[in-house]
Amino acid sequence: MSVIFPGNYVAHLNAYRDQGVVALPGVEFYRQVGAVVINPDNDNVTDADGVLTAGTYTPQILSPDLRQDDKPRKDRPMVIPAGAVVYRTSLSAPGVYGAKDDTIEFDALGTGSPGGTDESVTLTAGDEGFFPEEGASSVMLSILDGTALAEKTVTVTTSADFTAKINPSAGACRNSPSAILAEVCFYIPAPAPSYDDAHIPYAIEAGQGY
Repeated sequence: MSVIFPGNYVAHLNAYRDQGVVALPGVEFYRQVGAVVINPDNDNVTDADGVLTAGTYTPQILSPDLRQDDKPRKDRPMVIPAGAVVYRTSLSAPGVYGAKDDTIEFDALGTGSPGGTDESVTLTAGDEGFFPEEGASSVMLSILDGTALAEKTVTVTTSADFTAKINPSAGACRNSPSAILAEVCFYIPAPAPSYDDAHIPYAIEAGQGY
C-alpha cells in the first residue's frame, strides 16, 4: 500500500494500487471502488445473451489498463483488509436496466455495525427501470468510533436480471459503459514510526570528530 499526504492529494485515490491518504496523524484513509461490469461482448459475469442474472457477485477493482484484446486484464476482487474500520459505503448503477423496484444490495460486512449503524445499502430502480444517477449511500458513520473488520470480500446481491442500457438510449446500448459500482471508505491504523519519522544522529567513531 502507498499513502499520500496533505498537499499531494491532487487526484482520485487509486484503489487498484491501494493508495490511501493521511488526513489525521496515526490513521490512513482508503477508498475502494469495485465494479460488476455488464458487457455482452465480454461474458465474465453475464450469460450468452448479455444478461446479468439475479444473484450475488464480487465487484472487481479494475485494472487501469483499459485494453481487453491483447492480454488478460489484471482485475482483482474487492477485499477490505483486516483491521479496517468502515465509515461509508455506497452503490450506483450507471447504464444498468431492469424493472421498477428491482434492487441491488451492498451486502453487510458483518462488523457488528460500525458506529451502531448498518453499513449495508439498497439501490432501487425507478419507474422506467433505471437506477437513480446519484446512487445510494449508507448513513455517515462515526469516523473515530467503529469496529475493526477481519479481512472481508465485498459482495453485492441483485434481486432480478439486469441488462446494459443507456437512459436515454444513444442507439449503442450493446456496448454501453454499464456496471454496478460499489464504494467502501475505511481507515486503518498507520504503522509505528520508522527512521524517517525521527532525526536520529549517526554514531561517530573515536577520532572522527573535528
